[in-house]
Amino acid sequence: MLFLRKNIYLLLLSFLITVFNAECFCQPDVKKNPCPIDADIWILAGQSQMAGAGRTPDTTSNPNIWMLNMDGNWMVAKNPLHRIFEATAQAFEKDFFELLPDSMKDWDKAHAQFQMLAQLSKTNPVGGVGPGLYFAMHILEQTGRPVALIPCALGGSKMEMWYPEKRTEGNNSLYGAMLNKINSVNKEKIKGFIWSQGESEAMMLKTGNYEKDLLRLIESVRKDVGKPDLPVILIQAGRFITVNPAMDKTWEELREIQRKVTAESKNVYMTSGIDLPLDDCAHISTDGQKRLGKRLAEIALTYVYNQPGHAKQISLESIKMCKDEKSSSNYLHLHYSGVCGRLSACCRPSQFSLRINGEARIEYVVSKVEFDPNDDAGINIYLSGVPNQPATLICGDGVNPYMNITDSLDNPVPAFGPIDIPLE
Repeated sequence: MLFLRKNIYLLLLSFLITVFNAECFCQPDVKKNPCPIDADIWILAGQSQMAGAGRTPDTTSNPNIWMLNMDGNWMVAKNPLHRIFEATAQAFEKDFFELLPDSMKDWDKAHAQFQMLAQLSKTNPVGGVGPGLYFAMHILEQTGRPVALIPCALGGSKMEMWYPEKRTEGNNSLYGAMLNKINSVNKEKIKGFIWSQGESEAMMLKTGNYEKDLLRLIESVRKDVGKPDLPVILIQAGRFITVNPAMDKTWEELREIQRKVTAESKNVYMTSGIDLPLDDCAHISTDGQKRLGKRLAEIALTYVYNQPGHAKQISLESIKMCKDEKSSSNYLHLHYSGVCGRLSACCRPSQFSLRINGEARIEYVVSKVEFDPNDDAGINIYLSGVPNQPATLICGDGVNPYMNITDSLDNPVPAFGPIDIPLE
């Protein structure tokens, strides 16, 4: 029963979206609360994929990896990192209530339940497994540098809850609560910001402003940290096992926005967990989170710690229409930059789709996908026929795509599209 109760609340935090108007509060003075050890500090923020919902418990810890718990106390980092029911910042209970469905909008009952879980969490921490600890473990292993994590994520949180102008609300907003934690530590020790969010907007079919909002968030975090080039690592939106044509479109839009932002703002990088196993309809399992954490660390090791031999940002570099002389079939040759070693897949390579005027056409489909034998960073997308009008290509279409292409360091190719393709 306890296990079921925990997971019901994790799912509520992730999926139940409604609207609630919060009061505005002035931001209080922040007391200094430096990490007890000399460590590189990383900020973890966003929604449930960052907060974590991996169901298999993992009590791994290391005395050189610390976390600023949500009760304001430093401790050796242990899962769950995001113990929201222990949070002293009012934003977590307030926004938890906001994310409940209308049928559960009884403040007294919700508050009593929150307080009950808060007491439980002190002895049996409530929450799931996310990527943060495994990120820190790989950084420590490869650099020898201790790591301190600042968990700030809330499952289900909407971008509007992270609007920078809410900094004046202090602990009554997610952004203000995050900023208070940032201001309490030695900001010179902050190495980067890891962000995983946007699924709420895709679910609500409200991705129209997400690119602008994400760029503004990145700029504001950098300004508030006092580092205009602060490294930012994004986690591209993963899978959601459902059938919803409207969400198919917004999920694709979200992933494409995240991909584009890495080119629009300096020192912004991205990796993905779209190919990793799930524990429910949307959340990566504990084993998957271990791989995701390492992927994030590999990007940081290359671009933040400047260590050679680690993963790079994989980006689609070019698309060229070609012809197979043996079969007379036409294919698109995709070449990626940032590939370490060679691209490969455990089974049939990732899902690619062709569209004409935004729709799939049976006479023009992707018939097969093969790795180019002469290009370690190349993929050949065979077509049943060359469209006679403008067409687009998508990698990882819809809410629940089949994706499995990685390089030799387990870094995945990103989902993209729809993007225009050459017809000759």
